[in-house]
Amino acid sequence: MNQRTCITCILLLFFLTSIRAQSDDEKKITVEEMSKKRQDPVSGLRSVFLQELLLPVGDGTASSFSIQPVFPFRVSKSVKLITYTIIPIQTVPPITPDYSTESGLGNVLFNGYFTSMEKKGKFSWGLGPAMQLPTRTNSALGSNRVSLGPAGLIYYAADKFSGGIVLQNYWSLGGEGVNKVNSGSIQYIAFYNFPKGWFVESNATILTNWLASDGNKWLVPVGGGPGKTFQIGTKSKLFYSAAAQGFYNVVRPDYIGNWQANFQFQIIFQ
Repeated sequence: MNQRTCITCILLLFFLTSIRAQSDDEKKITVEEMSKKRQDPVSGLRSVFLQELLLPVGDGTASSFSIQPVFPFRVSKSVKLITYTIIPIQTVPPITPDYSTESGLGNVLFNGYFTSMEKKGKFSWGLGPAMQLPTRTNSALGSNRVSLGPAGLIYYAADKFSGGIVLQNYWSLGGEGVNKVNSGSIQYIAFYNFPKGWFVESNATILTNWLASDGNKWLVPVGGGPGKTFQIGTKSKLFYSAAAQGFYNVVRPDYIGNWQANFQFQIIFQ
Protein backbone atom coordinates (compact mmCIF):
# COMPACT_ATOMS: atom_id res chain seq x y z
CA MET A 1 0.00 0.00 0.00
CA ASN A 2 1.57 3.34 -1.04
CA GLN A 3 1.69 6.56 1.02
CA ARG A 4 -1.30 8.16 -0.72
CA THR A 5 -3.58 5.17 -0.17
CA CYS A 6 -2.55 4.68 3.46
CA ILE A 7 -3.04 8.31 4.51
CA THR A 8 -6.34 8.56 2.62
CA CYS A 9 -7.75 5.46 4.36
CA ILE A 10 -6.72 6.69 7.82
CA LEU A 11 -8.28 10.12 7.35
CA LEU A 12 -11.51 8.78 5.87
CA LEU A 13 -11.85 6.33 8.76
CA PHE A 14 -11.33 9.14 11.26
CA PHE A 15 -14.00 11.33 9.70
CA LEU A 16 -16.49 8.51 9.27
CA THR A 17 -16.24 7.56 12.93
CA SER A 18 -16.68 11.22 13.97
CA ILE A 19 -20.05 11.68 12.28
CA ARG A 20 -22.89 12.05 14.73
CA ALA A 21 -26.14 10.31 13.85
CA GLN A 22 -28.88 12.59 12.58
CA SER A 23 -32.51 12.03 13.55
CA ASP A 24 -35.01 11.39 10.79
CA ASP A 25 -36.98 14.50 11.66
CA GLU A 26 -34.05 16.86 11.06
CA LYS A 27 -34.49 19.16 8.12
CA LYS A 28 -32.69 17.80 5.10
CA ILE A 29 -30.41 20.24 3.34
CA THR A 30 -30.69 20.42 -0.44
CA VAL A 31 -27.81 20.02 -2.88
CA GLU A 32 -28.12 23.71 -3.83
CA GLU A 33 -27.93 24.78 -0.17
CA MET A 34 -24.96 22.55 0.52
CA SER A 35 -23.16 23.78 -2.59
CA LYS A 36 -23.35 27.36 -1.30
CA LYS A 37 -22.50 26.41 2.28
CA ARG A 38 -19.37 24.47 1.33
CA GLN A 39 -18.02 27.51 -0.50
CA ASP A 40 -17.79 29.50 2.75
CA PRO A 41 -14.35 28.75 4.30
CA VAL A 42 -15.65 29.21 7.86
CA SER A 43 -19.11 27.61 7.53
CA GLY A 44 -18.05 24.86 9.94
CA LEU A 45 -18.58 21.82 7.72
CA ARG A 46 -16.57 18.69 8.47
CA SER A 47 -15.03 17.49 5.24
CA VAL A 48 -11.93 16.17 3.54
CA PHE A 49 -10.51 17.39 0.24
CA LEU A 50 -8.48 15.25 -2.16
CA GLN A 51 -6.55 17.47 -4.55
CA GLU A 52 -4.12 16.98 -7.42
CA LEU A 53 -2.08 19.97 -8.60
CA LEU A 54 0.06 19.78 -11.77
CA LEU A 55 2.67 22.43 -12.54
CA PRO A 56 5.51 22.49 -15.11
CA VAL A 57 8.86 22.78 -13.34
CA GLY A 58 12.24 22.63 -15.04
CA ASP A 59 12.18 19.92 -17.72
CA GLY A 60 9.13 18.08 -16.36
CA THR A 61 5.83 18.44 -14.51
CA ALA A 62 5.65 18.60 -10.75
CA SER A 63 2.68 17.02 -9.03
CA SER A 64 1.29 17.53 -5.56
CA PHE A 65 -1.44 15.20 -4.33
CA SER A 66 -2.78 16.53 -1.05
CA ILE A 67 -5.23 15.30 1.54
CA GLN A 68 -6.90 18.22 3.31
CA PRO A 69 -9.09 17.48 6.34
CA VAL A 70 -11.28 20.35 7.55
CA PHE A 71 -12.61 20.19 11.10
CA PRO A 72 -14.43 22.76 13.30
CA PHE A 73 -14.11 23.11 17.07
CA ARG A 74 -16.35 25.09 19.38
CA VAL A 75 -14.16 27.33 21.56
CA SER A 76 -16.90 29.20 23.43
CA LYS A 77 -20.55 30.16 23.05
CA SER A 78 -19.60 32.81 20.52
CA VAL A 79 -16.34 31.59 18.93
CA LYS A 80 -15.42 28.55 16.85
CA LEU A 81 -12.12 27.41 15.36
CA ILE A 82 -12.03 26.05 11.79
CA THR A 83 -8.92 23.99 11.12
CA TYR A 84 -7.45 23.24 7.69
CA THR A 85 -4.60 20.74 7.40
CA ILE A 86 -2.82 20.11 4.09
CA ILE A 87 -0.85 16.86 3.83
CA PRO A 88 1.06 16.86 0.50
CA ILE A 89 2.64 13.95 -1.34
CA GLN A 90 4.86 15.52 -3.98
CA THR A 91 6.95 14.73 -7.02
CA VAL A 92 9.43 17.36 -8.24
CA PRO A 93 11.33 16.97 -11.56
CA PRO A 94 14.92 18.22 -11.90
CA ILE A 95 15.22 21.98 -12.27
CA THR A 96 18.66 21.58 -13.89
CA PRO A 97 20.51 18.51 -15.26
CA ASP A 98 22.50 18.38 -12.00
CA TYR A 99 19.39 17.31 -10.08
CA SER A 100 17.16 14.22 -10.21
CA THR A 101 13.42 13.71 -9.81
CA GLU A 102 12.48 13.56 -6.13
CA SER A 103 9.23 12.46 -4.48
CA GLY A 104 7.79 11.82 -1.04
CA LEU A 105 5.83 13.45 1.77
CA GLY A 106 6.18 17.23 1.83
CA ASN A 107 5.81 19.64 4.73
CA VAL A 108 2.38 19.64 6.37
CA LEU A 109 0.64 23.02 6.49
CA PHE A 110 -1.87 23.81 9.26
CA ASN A 111 -4.20 26.82 9.25
CA GLY A 112 -6.64 27.71 12.02
CA TYR A 113 -9.31 30.39 11.74
CA PHE A 114 -11.13 31.75 14.78
CA THR A 115 -14.52 33.14 13.80
CA SER A 116 -17.98 33.92 15.16
CA MET A 117 -20.42 31.09 15.90
CA GLU A 118 -23.18 33.08 14.23
CA LYS A 119 -22.93 34.55 10.76
CA LYS A 120 -24.49 38.01 10.52
CA GLY A 121 -25.27 39.33 7.07
CA LYS A 122 -23.50 38.22 3.91
CA PHE A 123 -19.94 38.60 5.17
CA SER A 124 -17.90 36.13 7.21
CA TRP A 125 -14.33 36.32 8.46
CA GLY A 126 -11.59 34.35 10.20
CA LEU A 127 -8.25 35.06 11.89
CA GLY A 128 -5.65 32.68 13.24
CA PRO A 129 -2.26 30.99 12.90
CA ALA A 130 -0.48 29.40 9.95
CA MET A 131 2.09 26.71 10.71
CA GLN A 132 4.30 24.62 8.43
CA LEU A 133 5.73 21.46 9.98
CA PRO A 134 9.00 19.87 8.71
CA THR A 135 7.50 16.48 7.81
CA ARG A 136 9.33 16.24 4.48
CA THR A 137 10.92 12.94 3.58
CA ASN A 138 13.34 14.52 1.10
CA SER A 139 15.37 17.72 1.31
CA ALA A 140 14.11 18.77 -2.14
CA LEU A 141 10.54 18.99 -0.79
CA GLY A 142 10.88 21.84 1.68
CA SER A 143 12.58 23.36 4.70
CA ASN A 144 13.68 21.36 7.73
CA ARG A 145 12.46 24.06 10.13
CA VAL A 146 9.09 24.84 11.69
CA SER A 147 7.57 27.97 10.12
CA LEU A 148 4.93 30.17 11.77
CA GLY A 149 2.85 33.20 10.84
CA PRO A 150 -0.60 34.80 10.72
CA ALA A 151 -3.57 33.90 8.49
CA GLY A 152 -6.82 35.73 7.80
CA LEU A 153 -9.80 35.65 5.47
CA ILE A 154 -12.92 37.53 4.49
CA TYR A 155 -15.79 36.05 2.49
CA TYR A 156 -18.97 37.40 0.86
CA ALA A 157 -21.93 35.16 0.04
CA ALA A 158 -24.93 36.14 -2.10
CA ASP A 159 -27.56 34.03 -3.91
CA LYS A 160 -25.68 33.38 -7.15
CA PHE A 161 -22.24 34.86 -6.56
CA SER A 162 -19.83 34.35 -3.68
CA GLY A 163 -16.19 35.22 -3.25
CA GLY A 164 -13.41 36.02 -0.83
CA ILE A 165 -9.73 36.24 -0.13
CA VAL A 166 -7.39 34.33 2.19
CA LEU A 167 -4.03 35.83 3.25
CA GLN A 168 -1.12 34.26 5.08
CA ASN A 169 2.63 34.56 5.59
CA TYR A 170 5.03 32.44 7.59
CA TRP A 171 8.66 32.59 8.63
CA SER A 172 10.98 29.75 9.62
CA LEU A 173 12.30 29.52 13.17
CA GLY A 174 15.94 29.87 12.22
CA GLY A 175 17.47 28.06 9.29
CA GLU A 176 19.94 29.06 6.61
CA GLY A 177 20.01 28.77 2.81
CA VAL A 178 17.20 26.62 1.39
CA ASN A 179 15.94 25.92 4.92
CA LYS A 180 15.21 29.58 5.65
CA VAL A 181 11.58 30.47 4.90
CA ASN A 182 9.76 33.75 4.36
CA SER A 183 6.78 32.89 2.16
CA GLY A 184 3.30 34.29 1.64
CA SER A 185 0.14 33.45 -0.24
CA ILE A 186 -3.00 35.19 -1.44
CA GLN A 187 -5.83 32.79 -2.23
CA TYR A 188 -8.67 34.29 -4.22
CA ILE A 189 -12.07 32.59 -4.26
CA ALA A 190 -14.98 33.28 -6.63
CA PHE A 191 -18.04 31.12 -7.35
CA TYR A 192 -21.07 31.53 -9.57
CA ASN A 193 -23.84 29.05 -8.76
CA PHE A 194 -26.28 27.34 -11.11
CA PRO A 195 -29.23 25.01 -10.36
CA LYS A 196 -28.76 21.38 -9.22
CA GLY A 197 -25.42 22.02 -7.53
CA TRP A 198 -23.48 23.13 -10.60
CA PHE A 199 -21.05 26.03 -10.28
CA VAL A 200 -18.16 27.79 -12.00
CA GLU A 201 -15.24 28.75 -9.80
CA SER A 202 -11.97 30.60 -9.91
CA ASN A 203 -10.06 29.43 -6.87
CA ALA A 204 -6.29 29.72 -6.95
CA THR A 205 -3.36 30.71 -4.77
CA ILE A 206 -0.88 33.45 -5.59
CA LEU A 207 2.47 32.52 -4.05
CA THR A 208 5.43 34.69 -3.12
CA ASN A 209 8.89 33.77 -1.87
CA TRP A 210 10.29 36.97 -0.35
CA LEU A 211 13.79 35.47 -0.25
CA ALA A 212 13.98 34.74 -4.00
CA SER A 213 15.81 36.94 -6.46
CA ASP A 214 14.04 39.78 -8.29
CA GLY A 215 11.81 38.41 -11.04
CA ASN A 216 11.44 35.05 -9.28
CA LYS A 217 9.43 36.05 -6.21
CA TRP A 218 5.86 35.65 -7.52
CA LEU A 219 3.67 32.97 -9.06
CA VAL A 220 0.31 34.42 -10.19
CA PRO A 221 -2.20 32.01 -11.80
CA VAL A 222 -5.40 33.23 -13.49
CA GLY A 223 -8.19 30.91 -14.61
CA GLY A 224 -10.94 28.64 -13.32
CA GLY A 225 -13.31 25.84 -14.25
CA PRO A 226 -16.58 23.98 -13.60
CA GLY A 227 -17.70 21.91 -10.64
CA LYS A 228 -20.69 20.18 -9.10
CA THR A 229 -21.97 19.33 -5.62
CA PHE A 230 -23.99 16.12 -5.44
CA GLN A 231 -25.17 13.11 -3.42
CA ILE A 232 -24.93 9.42 -4.19
CA GLY A 233 -28.17 7.65 -3.27
CA THR A 234 -31.40 9.19 -2.00
CA LYS A 235 -30.82 8.13 1.63
CA SER A 236 -27.19 9.19 1.88
CA LYS A 237 -26.27 11.79 4.48
CA LEU A 238 -22.97 12.50 2.75
CA PHE A 239 -22.43 15.15 0.10
CA TYR A 240 -19.66 15.33 -2.48
CA SER A 241 -18.17 18.02 -4.68
CA ALA A 242 -15.88 17.69 -7.69
CA ALA A 243 -14.17 20.41 -9.72
CA ALA A 244 -11.48 20.86 -12.37
CA GLN A 245 -9.64 24.12 -13.08
CA GLY A 246 -7.01 25.30 -15.54
CA PHE A 247 -4.78 28.36 -15.04
CA TYR A 248 -2.36 30.53 -16.96
CA ASN A 249 0.60 31.80 -14.92
CA VAL A 250 0.71 35.48 -15.84
CA VAL A 251 3.71 36.03 -13.53
CA ARG A 252 6.08 33.19 -12.71
CA PRO A 253 9.67 32.35 -11.71
CA ASP A 254 12.08 31.44 -14.51
CA TYR A 255 12.02 27.70 -13.77
CA ILE A 256 8.18 27.35 -13.73
CA GLY A 257 6.01 26.89 -16.83
CA ASN A 258 3.10 29.06 -17.94
CA TRP A 259 0.21 26.79 -16.91
CA GLN A 260 -1.13 24.71 -14.04
CA ALA A 261 -4.10 22.40 -13.48
CA ASN A 262 -6.07 21.64 -10.33
CA PHE A 263 -8.42 18.68 -9.75
CA GLN A 264 -10.37 18.46 -6.51
CA PHE A 265 -12.81 16.05 -4.88
CA GLN A 266 -14.47 16.84 -1.54
CA ILE A 267 -16.32 14.53 0.83
CA ILE A 268 -18.67 16.51 3.09
CA PHE A 269 -19.78 15.06 6.42
CA GLN A 270 -21.68 18.19 7.61
